[in-house]
Amino acid sequence: MPNRPLSPRLAAPTVLLYAAGYPIGAATVAVMSPFLVIALRFTLSAALLWVIVAIRRPARPTRRQMGHAMVAGLMTQGVQFIGLYWALDHGVPSGLAALVIALNPVVTAGLMIVFLGQRESRRGALALGLAAAAVVLACAPKIVADHGIGLGIVAVIVAMVGLSAGGIYQGRFCADMDVWMVSALGLTASTPVAAVFAVTSPEHTTDLPRALILLATMIVFSSVGATTLYSACIKSAGARSASIVFAVIPAAASVMAWIALGESLSPLTIGGLALGAAACVVQARSAPADATPPSEDTAVTAPPEHAVEKPCLR
Repeated sequence: MPNRPLSPRLAAPTVLLYAAGYPIGAATVAVMSPFLVIALRFTLSAALLWVIVAIRRPARPTRRQMGHAMVAGLMTQGVQFIGLYWALDHGVPSGLAALVIALNPVVTAGLMIVFLGQRESRRGALALGLAAAAVVLACAPKIVADHGIGLGIVAVIVAMVGLSAGGIYQGRFCADMDVWMVSALGLTASTPVAAVFAVTSPEHTTDLPRALILLATMIVFSSVGATTLYSACIKSAGARSASIVFAVIPAAASVMAWIALGESLSPLTIGGLALGAAACVVQARSAPADATPPSEDTAVTAPPEHAVEKPCLR
């Protein structure tokens, strides 16, 4: 899995489109039940992506590759957005949700330590500590003031883990696939899950015209634009480097929410945003120690034990 610097030309539009999804999502669930929003979003986005795939006509993936793309999509799309929208509907502000999701880089690093045997440098460990402090600083005051928001924060954390795990999985098993195809397969796999939640949950729509406009905006900018761009980031630089875009997304999302929704941020939340950004910057500059086992190529070039040169006996 590659771990190269991420191009600013790819990172910048990813940040802007991904950040815009938070205030747009919050505005949409204010006029339509969250799981109905997700079900419609996934269904219509998948249909649009399949039209784009048909026009582009990329190489047809194998069944195994399609299965991997669907598993990655279920985590990055299904788990992330179902958890996120449930939290938004239960009172979690979009800026706070963006802050928790912004811990994606350090959570990605942690998952890679546990499951891939990758060790962290001292800077990497510092990043994890800063990230934990950022969550406590930003979330604790709100949880104390409103005990009901605690479950919503848990839902956002589950969403964040889904995003991180899905990014790692996609980077390992879908690196050779067309990013539009990966997004289309991921959304297609996530649609039935969202439909089950929509059918089994109370549904309401208080302003249908506004909901439809917001939904169309979300499909174009978030589901098709941001999702595909993030897949391109993973393909270009690997899950670890790609996740660094979330260092900037909370600030951008908070500014957009302040402009569009009038949301305010407390000084502690702003401090949490700063710590979260610092954690991601430190993580980006850390050089993880290579603890992975030797690759096959390394094994070939390494001299076997019996081939070590010995002194000749004359």
